[in-house]
Amino acid sequence: MSESKTSSLYCSNIDIPSGGVGLLLIDPQNDFHPGGSLAIADADKDAERISKLIKENLEKIDHIYVTLDSHQKYHIAHPLFWVNEQKVHPTPFTTVTKKDVENGKWKPTRAEHRIWGLHYVSELERKGNFALTIWPEHCLIGTPGHCVRGVIQEALQAWEDAKEKAVSYIVKGNNSKTEHYSAIKAEVIVPGEEDLTDLNRTLLDELSRHDKVLICGQASSHCVNFTVRDIADNWTDSSLKKLYVLRDAMSPVPGFEEAEMQFLKDMGKKGLVITSTERVNLS
Repeated sequence: MSESKTSSLYCSNIDIPSGGVGLLLIDPQNDFHPGGSLAIADADKDAERISKLIKENLEKIDHIYVTLDSHQKYHIAHPLFWVNEQKVHPTPFTTVTKKDVENGKWKPTRAEHRIWGLHYVSELERKGNFALTIWPEHCLIGTPGHCVRGVIQEALQAWEDAKEKAVSYIVKGNNSKTEHYSAIKAEVIVPGEEDLTDLNRTLLDELSRHDKVLICGQASSHCVNFTVRDIADNWTDSSLKKLYVLRDAMSPVPGFEEAEMQFLKDMGKKGLVITSTERVNLS
């Protein structure tokens, strides 16, 4: 009998056996699909392929993990968090730099976050991360845009019925003081709030128990990109061949195609398998 461990992710209260195939599905939410506030043009095509993969492999996929981008309206990467001298909030897709905050072009709307705002953009610059982009409000908790795309949700429920177990849902982005592209850790760790922003060792450990981990979702330029990079940075080199990036089941945010290509190039060099839903072998 294979060793098993009780999942502590989103209180799914089920055992996850060692070995087999795990599927890590990143942010398959309405707001990243056509009609959503941060829509990716090809996301519905990706969703169809993801749904097909799940439905055709109900017995072969041993466990499924789904991350959910989960934000408040007042969030560091949303307009409401920042204001200029005229008390006007930035428009979506504005970039806020360390220099902008130092010279007063932008400052946090709430006085209690002024010191943190400068620290945050300074840390992004120091670490060489993406500069702070102000996104359209997206994946607001409790709104339709936060929900999993219908065609994927149907497949997830079919898998739960077939396996008689629960999907593990992982909430990320629910600390308003930091972006959380990666499901493994936030862009900047918030002191005193490490439980929401520091390394998610539970997820890392549970994924590592599988023989293969298939990775797909949105967006390949951002949340998929940084999630996979963080997994690769925290696993041994010999384990990276267990990671299968499903290239035809993810797409980049418009304007960030170069980031996607660099991500795929870097991960291929590390030994991850770059493949597709049609070519991947689940045996």
